[in-house]
Amino acid sequence: MKTIIETERLLLREITLDDKEALFKLHSDPAVQKYTGEPVVESIEEIEKAIRTRIDDYGKYGFGRWATFLKNGMQFVGWAGLAYLPEFDEIDLGYRFLPEYWGLGIATEASRAILTYGFDSLKIR
Repeated sequence: MKTIIETERLLLREITLDDKEALFKLHSDPAVQKYTGEPVVESIEEIEKAIRTRIDDYGKYGFGRWATFLKNGMQFVGWAGLAYLPEFDEIDLGYRFLPEYWGLGIATEASRAILTYGFDSLKIR
């Protein structure tokens, strides 16, 4: 699997259907979904549909949300990345992480690397 972004502690790569159990654990957690404006995911089928949308986004826009892992042990911590929001004609930077990884600076580390990648590699304005 091709790494999109690597930081001191993190690897970010495209999400695949192989990630469905990890993503289900993430999105079915009420604490994770609390402030997102999205409901708790209740089935693996919902996650599979969301993953297919992410895969389509990679082809359509050349970027998307990326599975995020701690390099030490390749532990899945959540996702982070860019998404095109057609209703606003804007690109959003977003992330969701498992609660046990909150407060470790992962969101900041990932976001800084994603912004650099977006501006420097993707030439997003």
